[in-house]
Amino acid sequence: MLSLALLLGLLIAALSAAQPLLTRIVIDQGLIGRQFPRLVGACLGMLGLAAAGFALGGVHRVIYVRASGRALFSLRGAVYAHLLRVSPRRLARVPVGDMVSRLDGDIAEVQRFGTDAAPSFISSVLTLIIVGAVMLGLSWRLTLLVAALLPLQLLVRQYARPRIEASTRALREAASRLSGFLVETLSGARHVQAAAAEEIERRRLDALGHEYLGRVLGQQWVTYATGSFAAILGHLATAGVFVLGGWYVLQGRLSVGTLVAFVAYLGRSSGSAASMAALYTGYQRARVSLARVEELLGLPCVVESAVASALPAAARGDLRFEAVSVAANVDGRPVLDSISMDIAAGSKVVLRGASGAGKSTLADLLRRFVDADSGRILLDGRPLQEYKLADLRRRIVVVEHSPLLFRGSILDNLRYGHEHVDETAAIEAARQALVDEFVSVLPDGYATQVGEGGAGLSTGQRQRIAIARAALAQPLIVILDEATSGLDADAARAVHRSLDAVFTQRTRIVITHRAGDIEGSDVCWQLEGGRLRPARLVG
Repeated sequence: MLSLALLLGLLIAALSAAQPLLTRIVIDQGLIGRQFPRLVGACLGMLGLAAAGFALGGVHRVIYVRASGRALFSLRGAVYAHLLRVSPRRLARVPVGDMVSRLDGDIAEVQRFGTDAAPSFISSVLTLIIVGAVMLGLSWRLTLLVAALLPLQLLVRQYARPRIEASTRALREAASRLSGFLVETLSGARHVQAAAAEEIERRRLDALGHEYLGRVLGQQWVTYATGSFAAILGHLATAGVFVLGGWYVLQGRLSVGTLVAFVAYLGRSSGSAASMAALYTGYQRARVSLARVEELLGLPCVVESAVASALPAAARGDLRFEAVSVAANVDGRPVLDSISMDIAAGSKVVLRGASGAGKSTLADLLRRFVDADSGRILLDGRPLQEYKLADLRRRIVVVEHSPLLFRGSILDNLRYGHEHVDETAAIEAARQALVDEFVSVLPDGYATQVGEGGAGLSTGQRQRIAIARAALAQPLIVILDEATSGLDADAARAVHRSLDAVFTQRTRIVITHRAGDIEGSDVCWQLEGGRLRPARLVG
């Protein structure tokens, strides 16, 4: 599609290039030569060329916009898909606002240069060649005068190159900081208001805005100064052509129409030269943006073996931890220190421990959001790395303390990741998780829309929806990571009884600091200081 757009663009440029020759006929033969039919014919030719250019220009615009849009979405989709393969723990170190800025502004900059550069360069070069040949045919002396100023323009561009690159990087980084601030403070508006910090945050926004504006002005000044100096050289060339060409006209060595046509072609050649110079400036901006995008693509994905196999349908859910250790990212202190334990298939294990003891790290290990620094975890006798990631994450379901819901209806959130499940099955799972208790009083029931992150629902309500969604997954292993902490004691026990009934044949790991909510288990462990020790269920 881009190649077709290029061909159409060249055809439009060729039609436009014929206009000065018709102007020459109007002046020399129509006006000065007093041949009215020639004048009318040349004017009709101009109208015909303009009409053809208008029609082709519309087709060219549609084709180009469609092709460049697809390129943009393809680039953005590729980077987005890569980010979704990065470990959530690693991804959490990159500010969301910065990622959004790179996915939006930087990728768009790369796309613009990628789709514009080749057609613009080819079109400009061909235009310069054709126009240059015509100009030589009209007057080789005037053409040499114009060419003598070309090295000066190249020197201006070379001088501006590092300044353009530096100003572009500074602008992109300022835009990232501004985006990050907006994402952080708007998502945490509740806490900003609770601290009565609205005025503080407004001043911070003003400061970031002033910084961004300064960077914009800096980049604009570099671009303007470079373009203006090049424009001055262009005006110098035009003035020189008029002086020398006018002398030739007065001497009778050049016709007025030829001089006018030459000046028109000079304008077209200057436009093509300016386009090529703009490509150089665009290249510097695209280099900066590409480097920022490549930093995202450089984030390591979770490694999946090329020979990884699917999790068998008859998998039992037997787990074994063998001297598993995980170090903290900041200080190297062990979060888990040589953890070893066996969890029999279909059993219910309670894991207790204070906040930050590493309980959630165990859940992340099972889904391979993080890999152990030493030791290994076996599922049905095979290391986790031998299974396909998608299978592990579908069959090992974690219900967290503060589950995330997406914008949409409650039913959409129940079926998230399980679109094949019909509405009846989804609502039945919701009843078992006690979702029906609060949905039944809503005017729109399961069609009720929830906001971003589950806005409009309490933590307990979101937890119930997440538990129902876990039931729909028909998991091999269910991990409840403080999943009922948002419920009162009676409701939490009711949910646990329901889960025991639904997942009676499944391996269940209950992570909790409220062991009193659990009415029974096969074994209870206490995690403390990175080590495991047997514990009682209560007390």
